[in-house]
Amino acid sequence: MRAYPLNDVKYFTRFRDMVDGLACGNEDKPGISWFTRRGEQRDVTLGQWRKDILALQQQLIRMGLVGKHIALLGENSYEWIVAYFAINCCGSVAVCVDIEQSNETIEQMLKMADVEAIFCSGSIKEICLEYAKEQMPVIPFSQDDQLTDIHQLMAQGAQIIAEGNADTQVEQNVTGDMVASIVFTSGTTSYSKPVMLSQEAILTNASDSIANVTIGKVVFTSLPFYHTYGWTCAVIGMMLSGAQVFINGNLKTVMRDLQLSKADTLLTVPLMLETIHNKMWAAAEESGKANGLRKLLKIRKFLLALGIKKNFKKLEQLREKCFHTLNLVICGGAHMNSAIIEQFYCMGLLVVQGYGITECAPLISVNRNKMFKFDSVGLVSRHSEVKIVDGEIWVRGKNVMMGYYKQPELTAEAMSGEWFKTGDLGELHKDGFLYITGRKKNLIVFKNGKKLSPEKLEEQLKKIPYVQDVVVYGIASGVSSDDVQVAASIYPNKAVTEGMNSYDILETLQHEISQINEGLPMYQQIQMVDIREQEFSKTALQKIKRHLI
Repeated sequence: MRAYPLNDVKYFTRFRDMVDGLACGNEDKPGISWFTRRGEQRDVTLGQWRKDILALQQQLIRMGLVGKHIALLGENSYEWIVAYFAINCCGSVAVCVDIEQSNETIEQMLKMADVEAIFCSGSIKEICLEYAKEQMPVIPFSQDDQLTDIHQLMAQGAQIIAEGNADTQVEQNVTGDMVASIVFTSGTTSYSKPVMLSQEAILTNASDSIANVTIGKVVFTSLPFYHTYGWTCAVIGMMLSGAQVFINGNLKTVMRDLQLSKADTLLTVPLMLETIHNKMWAAAEESGKANGLRKLLKIRKFLLALGIKKNFKKLEQLREKCFHTLNLVICGGAHMNSAIIEQFYCMGLLVVQGYGITECAPLISVNRNKMFKFDSVGLVSRHSEVKIVDGEIWVRGKNVMMGYYKQPELTAEAMSGEWFKTGDLGELHKDGFLYITGRKKNLIVFKNGKKLSPEKLEEQLKKIPYVQDVVVYGIASGVSSDDVQVAASIYPNKAVTEGMNSYDILETLQHEISQINEGLPMYQQIQMVDIREQEFSKTALQKIKRHLI
């Protein structure tokens, strides 16, 4: 595939400049949309979005919250977006917190980040009030009879502006190198760490994301805003592309809202695509059409390899049934099976996989619309630089964090000068494509000195139809600590194993695993299999929390 120019993109260093830049001349253009529980569409124009942000900014200034750490706790919503921008426009810091955590963890995060005010949704209001103990403002996103909510603050701020009393000095003091967010890492291998990201880091990274990938006119996302992928790439980046962004904050209505939005572009995580893929094949098997589908996909794959783009009506109909109006999916947050990506491509759906990490705001690399490889995480983004040190991916650039908040020792451990050590293992090929081979902390070390990335085996095991999720790990098998055998903990695919008892599932899996073992060196072969009854504990982006296994 030939290289081609990056998309022409605007770059901003401050959120205030982005707000003006997007709204200027586009005041009546729909910017952010969503559906109510009843399925009614709500649209906010870029002009109204700007007015709401500036109004809330003035009220935050009036409340003495300039330069303070202000937490955002809640499901995805328009109000969440307005609050974040207003916080940054007045030089304050948005502390983004995952509300799926335990009450104790949430309180710990608020304390760790020195929070002095809280915006929250109704579902978590009581926890926030208990933490605040009347010592700091707690502001609900939705209308509230007991507390001053965000809508009242916006109305008060709009009045300040209308009366000509707006404070313009504060925003002039805001610079791109100021901390915009404290975002907590997902904590898949340890406790979450508070990452400081500057305004310029986030905005540069967002523009880089759409410089690489050409987006459609209508985008849908349900990715959580408190995660950098869901915020930088799925909201800021998509708005910068000029798309109308449909947001979703209710998992129960995701598929309904996706269909109603008539989006051509979706940002999601592998789990959603894998679920659709599994349901598609389960339906094909049940209807007796699986073999025919396999033949069609095989023919289409062969023709595409020859550069022949012949359409197949049955594959097109299947794509529309599974994905409606979508023709592009941007997938990140976790590793995606390349075989599934290739199958969807043969059906007419392009899935571009990317790679990022919270400390890098998050995007490091992404595949492009006309320049991609199914098994790669793409090309390094414009303002990032990657090098491989002893197999580990190191990154430097404008998108790299300012450090972990009040944790200089951890920061020093993670950085080598300007380079951030990701902890991910990978390879950077001569053609510029980056490949992830595993996680440094997950390596299984054997007594013969050899090492194994469990992710490689996990990818093979996930190809077994009976496997929903799997974690491969090393387990002590002798007297010495380095006498290790490979074990696999498997959560079965309930749709495929329906009607089978535990013994049948285990016997079937052991037969499949024996075939995989035949192609592996003795020390890498899976010796023990554990069948789980409960799903693995996962992060918001559906990564398995390995340290809890």
